[in-house]
Amino acid sequence: LIDYQKIANRWRDYLPSGMRSQVSQFLEEFSQATNLYFRSQALVAFYVGLLFMLGFSIIDLPLAILMGVFIGILNFVPYLQIIGILPCLILAGLRALEQGESFVEALGYVLIVFVLIQIIQETIIVPRIQGKAMGLSPAIILLSISIWGKLLGFLGLILALPLTCLGLTYYKSYIRVQRGEGLLKEDNENN
Repeated sequence: LIDYQKIANRWRDYLPSGMRSQVSQFLEEFSQATNLYFRSQALVAFYVGLLFMLGFSIIDLPLAILMGVFIGILNFVPYLQIIGILPCLILAGLRALEQGESFVEALGYVLIVFVLIQIIQETIIVPRIQGKAMGLSPAIILLSISIWGKLLGFLGLILALPLTCLGLTYYKSYIRVQRGEGLLKEDNENN
């Protein structure tokens, strides 16, 4: 802990000299990709929170703004906003009982809001915002979420895009090294 700042400033010196540029470039690219991912995820969470506030206000759910903010915060972790269904259903049920409305109808409205916003989020918001920020097509985003979700379960859903960025960064670095080695071989053969 005492030497943290010194090590943080000079970590490249601890690497073998032949690997310094490659490792530092790889880590820099991965850091940029991860920063872009978390910034874009925050923007997605903000928009989803706004949509939930609007949807809950339209169906006249008690605490609509608070529930929209709560679900927006939950959305920082992909697919975690599903946890917000339970308190929303409870609030809708209590409102229906208090006002003498249909209990099933009130719960149905909440579920419709969740389904519609989930569709908007997955088909429009996430592919456009995260795809543009990270340079990934919507198909790659959906494919990576599916593959990492299958491999690692719920943790894979959370880490899908950062892991995909890590893989793409490694692949780009590998291609760069291969091209560089190919050019060096050609230069040595020509000399």
